Amino acid sequence: MKVDEINWKILEALQQDARISLKEISKLVGLASPTVAERIQKMEDAGIIQGYNAKLNMHSLGYTLGVYISIKIRFGQVQQFENYIASVPEICECHKLTGHDCMLMKGYVRDPKHLEDLNTRLAIYGELTTSLILTSIVDGKVCSSPF
Repeated sequence: MKVDEINWKILEALQQDARISLKEISKLVGLASPTVAERIQKMEDAGIIQGYNAKLNMHSLGYTLGVYISIKIRFGQVQQFENYIASVPEICECHKLTGHDCMLMKGYVRDPKHLEDLNTRLAIYGELTTSLILTSIVDGKVCSSPF
C-alpha cells in the first residue's frame, strides 16, 4: 500500500492521540470524515496500523525504576530464553540485537531489591548488563512523514 502525504498526516495524528476523533483528523488533513475512516481502515488492513495502545505511567503504578538490560546469552540457550522472557511480567520489550549482546530488554521494577530478583532470574541464561533509566529525553516520539 502506498502511504502518501495525507496518510502520513493521519498516522502522525493517531500516534499523538490514538483517541482523536475522525472529525478532528478530517480538519487536519482537509478530507471528509468517511474518507479518513476509509484510509485508516485500509492502513489497518495493510498492517501499517497494528493497534491502538494506552501509555501507562509506571511510576504511578508503583514501578519506580525503569531499566534496560542487555544479555549475552549462553550458547544453546537462545530458544529457552525466548520462550521464558515472554512470561516475565517486569519486561515490556525484548529485542534481538547484532553485536556483542544478543538481546536488549526494557522493563520496570518497584525498587532495587526487585531489580536484584529480576537480574537473578535472567542471569541463568547469560551475562547481563543492567542500566537504570534516569530520565527519558525522547519517549514515544511520533514517527514523522518523509514528505
